[in-house]
Amino acid sequence: MDDLNEIFISCKKDMEKVVKQLQKEIYSIRLGSKSVISFLEKIKIKCYGSFLPLIEIANINIIDNMNLTIHPWDRSIISIIDKAIIDSNLGFMPNNKGEYIHIHIPVITEEGRKNLIKKVKWQTEQAKIFIRNIRKKNNQNIKKLKLSEDLSKEGENRIQKKTSEYIQKINCLFLSKEKEILHK
Repeated sequence: MDDLNEIFISCKKDMEKVVKQLQKEIYSIRLGSKSVISFLEKIKIKCYGSFLPLIEIANINIIDNMNLTIHPWDRSIISIIDKAIIDSNLGFMPNNKGEYIHIHIPVITEEGRKNLIKKVKWQTEQAKIFIRNIRKKNNQNIKKLKLSEDLSKEGENRIQKKTSEYIQKINCLFLSKEKEILHK
């Protein structure tokens, strides 16, 4: 019975990883200055002999939904920051104003929104495939335990219940992101 519980724990952990990875991937699809800031903050800037996150060497300010500015505390590294943002390939070009960097985030067209939804749909379908593969692997692990038919069936039913739960979480993530994309 302990082996069966280990399988359930492992199954849940693996499925949770898939959902967390999907969240990370679809969160990275940007739709305005607020969502871009979290990516800018993490960009590593090579200065002072090491790599530092942008948030540690500059202020990032939202002007409006499509514009933001970056004010480095040390103006001598502004060109390094500018290059790092370009190299991060976030889909926009920074504009170095000498004292600060201005970023204008382009408006997403209707076709662009449809393409983003297709991308999110593909990512969610891939996540569902991973979840189903985890179910299959764990069901095989249950069979290897050579339990009674009733225990084996009960274990597979629990795995199926977890599978359905995580597929539902994935569907909710998709619907939430689709709504965000269509209504921004």
